Amino acid sequence: MIKATERILRFFLTAVGMAGFCLFLLPQTAGCTPRVVISGSMEPAVPVGSIVYTNRWIKQENIKEGDIIAYGLSGGVSVLHRVVETDKNSRIWRTKGDANEVSDPGAVSYEQYLGKMIFSLPYVGYLISVFKRRSIWLGTIAVGILLIILQQKKTWKSGKEKTV
Repeated sequence: MIKATERILRFFLTAVGMAGFCLFLLPQTAGCTPRVVISGSMEPAVPVGSIVYTNRWIKQENIKEGDIIAYGLSGGVSVLHRVVETDKNSRIWRTKGDANEVSDPGAVSYEQYLGKMIFSLPYVGYLISVFKRRSIWLGTIAVGILLIILQQKKTWKSGKEKTV
């Protein structure tokens, strides 16, 4: 019974580690930043709970109407909306959420640009939100420690049997 539980826990921890690597670390090496969508302003194109990957290496000058970009507001808030108008001379865009009736108030300057949306994974962000909770992380760490203890106990026990 302990071996089966240990295998299941190992598989779970390996899967979580690989998912974290694939969803967060690997894309960042290509200049992509994962963002969890928390509002419905871009539905149906980008549903609430999606993970969106934006690439900051795509230059502002290459952004055109129809592209979806992330940009920063004061207070560290970021917005993901579609470009509906560009003015390269003034270095600004007009943006609008697909689900919104009107364009966003004010222009978005090139300095506010955080990246162009490359792709999204619908609803995967809900899973990420769960793992942001402290209790989930503590539980995962506790399971990891338990696995290490079980493995060490097994190694110690098999080593003790060989010396007798």
